[in-house]
Amino acid sequence: WFRVRVTDLRTGKNKMNINIPMALVDVGIRMGARFVPEAEGIHFEQVRDALRSGQQGKIVDIEDAQDEERVEIFVE
Repeated sequence: WFRVRVTDLRTGKNKMNINIPMALVDVGIRMGARFVPEAEGIHFEQVRDALRSGQQGKIVDIEDAQDEERVEIFVE
């Protein structure tokens, strides 16, 4: 599974916490790279490479001060 968690930095509460089957992740990464090319700190190719190599655990951890959010992506 591929888990995405978005946390509100002001309150510490989860804004989103979803699990995505690995079969859908590659499609999602391609879409994300196309629709959110300005996503600073997320290197979609590195995420894809980590998944293909079998890496597990947290692969992305980014704080967005402007939107006051923290985005974490895990492979489980």
